[in-house]
Amino acid sequence: MKKINSLLLLCLLAVTALAQAPLKYAGKLAFSPTGTLFVGDNVAGSVCAYETGAGAAPTATKPFGLDNIDARVAEVLGVPMASITLNGMAVHPVTREVYLSVSRAYEAGFLPAIVKVSSDGKLTNVDLRALKSSQLKLSKMPDGSRQFRSRAQDWPVPAAGKYDAKAQLPMNTLAIMDMVYHHGELFVSGISNEEFASTLRRVPYPFKGTESVSNVKMYHIVHSRYETRAPIRAMRIATVDGQETLIAAYTCSPLVLIPLKELTNGAKVSGRTIGDMGNGQPTNMVSFKLNNEDMLFVTNLARGPQVIPLKGLSGAKAYTPENVPPGQLYDLSPQFPMGPVGKEIMFVGAPLFTDLYNDQFFVSVIREAQSGQLNLQTVPTFLPITLNEVWSEYDFKGGEAAAK
Repeated sequence: MKKINSLLLLCLLAVTALAQAPLKYAGKLAFSPTGTLFVGDNVAGSVCAYETGAGAAPTATKPFGLDNIDARVAEVLGVPMASITLNGMAVHPVTREVYLSVSRAYEAGFLPAIVKVSSDGKLTNVDLRALKSSQLKLSKMPDGSRQFRSRAQDWPVPAAGKYDAKAQLPMNTLAIMDMVYHHGELFVSGISNEEFASTLRRVPYPFKGTESVSNVKMYHIVHSRYETRAPIRAMRIATVDGQETLIAAYTCSPLVLIPLKELTNGAKVSGRTIGDMGNGQPTNMVSFKLNNEDMLFVTNLARGPQVIPLKGLSGAKAYTPENVPPGQLYDLSPQFPMGPVGKEIMFVGAPLFTDLYNDQFFVSVIREAQSGQLNLQTVPTFLPITLNEVWSEYDFKGGEAAAK
């Protein structure tokens, strides 16, 4: 009995030390419905949870816009703007405050920070030490000992040095790509340190020191092969064909369905590829309603956002080598886009991070197309633009829209 008690004490001390481990990097963010903030730490290979509290719901959530959000964040942190990088964003489910994850450079490396933004434009450096927190170290996480291959021989531009520099990034750059909280579990997409790198983790919360790790492969239509390395970049969970399903937007940009029941510990899962938008780099997948219909809003650094009706995913055909068009496929191939990937819609600038602000607006960190400045602003869900950067007939006197 004494031996068992000693083992229990050692386990308790280990968990306590784990829970008190400091945050080394503030990356991807996600919230639980009650206000627990999850922060992906790619450097430590862990997820930190902070109890921000449910808070009070605002009486109204009005649209807003904050220009030069990076300069504002730098001012709050007391550092030059050039020394910060924004890594992630999420909206508190109750207070509707926007949380930003930040890296700030200093002589020995980078320090993490979380900055909270209210709708009236007030920025606050969140004191994470004052919040009840816990941390879970994830298994099989990559570190700086492995690197990527250089693409210098694959593509004619830019100079080879830039490709070599990209290849020298540590592999934990892609360790945590997205996080979604669902019914008491945190789903974490990214890569592991294994050859079969593309990984999905299911982590019970409150943390119990355990996780379920699955490797996921999928058929990439553009690349004409099954892939096991490139990770899921954006995801959501919804009911498709009567079962709970993870909807995944992959690098370059297949749309893949994975039933949650298949994501068991140690499983090697084959996701069902049902569509392909063509080449791209998905950044966010946001669930919302439009005209009372469930939709997905998928932003992308290399193309415009897609609006995907959720009902279009039910009964969708799976693409395999046996039923895709033969030959090399490109964005300009007449077969693209393939499958139920919805419609690409107008968006001015590059949306770096996006979340649902309320039932009428998204909120997004946007790189403005003409000025290049970084803004935090709300945009309507039915047409996610602002009018200051576009011109039309309606801008002229006498060109007002006719009343309907």
